[in-house]
Amino acid sequence: MIIKAPRVLQPTTLLLAGGLFCSSVFFSGCAQMTVLRTQEIRKVGDEVDATRKEVADLQKAIDELNLKQGGSTSRMRADLTALLTDLQAQISSLHAEIDETQHRLTQLNQKLDKLDQRKVIVSTPATADSTTKATPQPVRVVPGLDLDHLFNTAREDYIRGKYDLAYQGFKALYEKDDGGTYKELALFWMGECLLKADRPDRALEMYQRVLKEFPAGTQGCAARLKMGLIYDQKSDVPQRNQIWNQLISVCPQSNEAERAKDLMK
Repeated sequence: MIIKAPRVLQPTTLLLAGGLFCSSVFFSGCAQMTVLRTQEIRKVGDEVDATRKEVADLQKAIDELNLKQGGSTSRMRADLTALLTDLQAQISSLHAEIDETQHRLTQLNQKLDKLDQRKVIVSTPATADSTTKATPQPVRVVPGLDLDHLFNTAREDYIRGKYDLAYQGFKALYEKDDGGTYKELALFWMGECLLKADRPDRALEMYQRVLKEFPAGTQGCAARLKMGLIYDQKSDVPQRNQIWNQLISVCPQSNEAERAKDLMK
């Protein structure tokens, strides 16, 4: 039996084998590290993409908010512009009305001045008896005021809604009417002008003057009705009922009394 001696590897062979083994281990480790690195890079990339999406969403929200605020601002600006335009139109209209009222007041004052200057000379026939000659009576001068025209002018101003101007006209009529023909009417219509001008307290004073200065006049029923309406507006029911009961008692068959009855039901 022949026994072979074990084969002894040469150093070069051993070195080569070891190198191959190490290279295998090295490349295996490098490959694993490359995979891990790639996963980390992908993860970071995903995070970057997510961050970019969040930034884009945030920017979109900001843009929408700016657009919305810009739209609201534009609408507000448009509304303010329309409001200012309307106010300017109203102011222009008021200026025109004020100018017209001032013009009418000037005309009214001129008419009053002319009426004051007009005089009518009235004399009575001379008297005589059997023993004396005819003796002329003293000449009497009276104002030649056209009260009808003054009243009609004030009424026209009232109908046209020029309540301040109409009030001045009726006031002038009251002051200039020495004979008293229009005084009661002037007071009543002064109250009407004040009531229309939303000055109920002053109107109430005028209606009270109608009753005080002309207790048996022709405007007492209407004045009492208007006084009751003012008290009703003030929610003063006792005063309203008192004045309207007076109206029903003093003017039982009048239209004003019937209306007061209906309003008190």
